[in-house]
Amino acid sequence: MAFFHYKAIGEDGQQQTGSMESDSLDTAVAAIRERGLFVLEINESASALTDAEQQKRRLKDKLSAVLPIMARDRAMLFRQLSMMLQTGLTLLQALQVCRQETAKIAFAKIIDKLMEDIESGTSLSAALSRHPKLFNSVTVQMIESAEASGELDTVMKRLSSDIERRVEQMVTMISALFYPIFVFLIAVLVSLFLVYGVIPKFATFIELKGGTLPASTQFLMDFSKAAIRWLPWIIAGTIGTVVLIIVTYRSPNGRLKIDRFLLDIPVIGGILTYAGMTRLGFTLSILLQSGLPLIESLRVAAGSMSNHAIRKRLVESREKIMQGDSLSSSLIDIIIPPTFPQVVAVGEQTGNLGEVLDDLGQYYDDRLQRRISWLSAVTEPVLIIVVGSMVGFVYYSFFMAA
Repeated sequence: MAFFHYKAIGEDGQQQTGSMESDSLDTAVAAIRERGLFVLEINESASALTDAEQQKRRLKDKLSAVLPIMARDRAMLFRQLSMMLQTGLTLLQALQVCRQETAKIAFAKIIDKLMEDIESGTSLSAALSRHPKLFNSVTVQMIESAEASGELDTVMKRLSSDIERRVEQMVTMISALFYPIFVFLIAVLVSLFLVYGVIPKFATFIELKGGTLPASTQFLMDFSKAAIRWLPWIIAGTIGTVVLIIVTYRSPNGRLKIDRFLLDIPVIGGILTYAGMTRLGFTLSILLQSGLPLIESLRVAAGSMSNHAIRKRLVESREKIMQGDSLSSSLIDIIIPPTFPQVVAVGEQTGNLGEVLDDLGQYYDDRLQRRISWLSAVTEPVLIIVVGSMVGFVYYSFFMAA
């Protein structure tokens, strides 16, 4: 393999320089031309890559081959395409640049397939729809509407911002809940260690000593013996419950009931509701501002809801609108917070429904972040107090019996 440095010019007239590894000069020129470039100058490098550089390059290639495609990659793709389309590049030229800049082999292959489909006459929305695991129905519908309205660059910028916002929301949620979950797991492990490890050993010592035991000590000993005796049934019951929940959740009716139940749980239900309203507000806003009709926008937005109880309510709302109701009146329901339809009614009256929905999405996103922060702040000290109380109670009980 030889190493070549080249200077070429693209279809947009911009001059580019680069280097590549190839079997021969002819294959290097052919590879450059396949990228849509006209070779001005190409020379074989006088110095080949050192062993360390080759090893580093091979390691980089291996890593790029196994790295998964993340949401941030999709956001960056749409952001780059939007920027390059605004500068006057064609869609194919913009995709070629994105293809050259991506470091992930799997994503590069997806872009290659998009370019092949577009070159064969397929629209971008249709090409994206062939990769449903990466580009959901909301994305496809937005791109399709943008192609019809001629605002592809603007819609791609909105798409990128929406993906980045959802990624940031997820990162914030994980960061806020990580420590409370960690403390909860520690509490569970400490409880198991006390019940199945510490208490039985102390119980054996105290029983050999004899005498009347304090009530708290007797309670701990009886509880530990019962837990050990019923351990196989506890494990079987736990596994059975988990399996039952999974099987139920996989059925449409079962998932609907579980999702509805989750919305009624204090604190957790509020978080899920705020997350759903955030998603609904932003999604409807983007779709409407992209030129998609309200009926179709509501259908796509309903499909994007992860909670099936909210999804079912939006499907019913769409049916009411088709019968002549307004969006605001069709959304009045116990599942939907009353603020949402009230503000939507104002947007319908003023004719700024898209902007109002975007404001609603931001409003519920702020409430969601505050609720998560509050939950994190409250849960941490409560769990620490619970763990400390458990350890203190065990120590006190056996100290009194000693």
